[in-house]
Amino acid sequence: MVKYELKKMFGRPLGRLSLVVLAAALAVTCFFALRVPYVNDQGETEYGLAAIHQLRATQKAWAGPLDEAKLRAVIEANNAVNASPEAQSDDVQKLNMAFSRKQGFNPIRDLLNSAYAEGFRTYDYYRADSLTLDDAPAFYENRTALLAGWLAAEGEGEEQFTPAEKTWLLDQYRTLESPWQMDCFLGWQQLFEYAPTVVMVTALVLGFLAAGIFSCEGQWKADAIFFTTRHGRDKGSAAKVWAGFLVVTALYWLVFLLFSGLVLGVLGTDGGACPIQVYLWKSPYQITLLQAWGLIALGGYLGCLFLSAVTMLVSAKTGSGMVSAVIPFILIFLPALLLGDMRDLLQAVLGLLPDRLLQFSRQLTYFDLYQLGDLVIPAVPILLGMYSVLTLLLFPACYLLYRRKQLR
Repeated sequence: MVKYELKKMFGRPLGRLSLVVLAAALAVTCFFALRVPYVNDQGETEYGLAAIHQLRATQKAWAGPLDEAKLRAVIEANNAVNASPEAQSDDVQKLNMAFSRKQGFNPIRDLLNSAYAEGFRTYDYYRADSLTLDDAPAFYENRTALLAGWLAAEGEGEEQFTPAEKTWLLDQYRTLESPWQMDCFLGWQQLFEYAPTVVMVTALVLGFLAAGIFSCEGQWKADAIFFTTRHGRDKGSAAKVWAGFLVVTALYWLVFLLFSGLVLGVLGTDGGACPIQVYLWKSPYQITLLQAWGLIALGGYLGCLFLSAVTMLVSAKTGSGMVSAVIPFILIFLPALLLGDMRDLLQAVLGLLPDRLLQFSRQLTYFDLYQLGDLVIPAVPILLGMYSVLTLLLFPACYLLYRRKQLR
């Protein structure tokens, strides 16, 4: 019976069209994720596999512990390029030639811009150009000092967090092991940047497919026959639930693993052992880029499962595929609209809505904290735990609701 439900789902023209849309969206996203520029020594921008190989080799030359010696070397190299005739020229081609010599250490240069910024929430691309070798020892201390200053500033973090939450954040910053391991993390960077797009498109397509699982009999005027058959209410309803679960699981992991495999296969898996802060500077989580990928994959899966389960529940209740199909759109895009005008009022609630699961690479840099007594808990474990439980409850609820449905 599960096989029959799957045939109904993908036998419809709209079902097959949704797969085409998903495949097209994946192809377009992979194209942009892999379109990484490399500037050669002539100041010309190149794309393609050869350019990626050159960029990776250039950045790999600066791999290793990000200690004081490495920071001094980067500051010295950056100042040397800035003093060159090409960097001081007004000609765009020559400026690009100067930039080409910074590509290898540019990720570290970007960290310098953040570490020596004027404030925790400010960023100046040219800040690293004014540093001297004597500034190198303060790199890790500055990160914590900037956070402490922001948390103590009136009208800034001082009003947003409780004393216990401030202590938790500062402890996360202070106890992060240093020096950090640095490597070329180009593959992870592009994957984290485009993963939310892939996951959200997948969630919308899966929601569209799930919307028709419980509504198709009603649309075909066959629900009376379905419910009067011997196993219609028990095995038939269970088959629909299992079909929804299997489709979400199979399609999500197929798409996400294919996306990850293409991006990391082309751009490289180097840097998986680097702390996430080399890419997400402000992140309070003490995890590596590889561990972050695992959280992003799990969060996206839970988000797709939850949204599809809610869609199926609405479909089973209303019998309308059109009404239930808009549920994923509402749950994904409505929080973004609310955040603009009601941020202070709804911040705590918005931090736990299901759209955060679909954008886990961004969630890992947010300061969404929740306090229970003296215990401070970040949003990530709450999201994973809460939606695991809710999803486990929703699928049986779909079965029970549809099994007991009365026809009018």
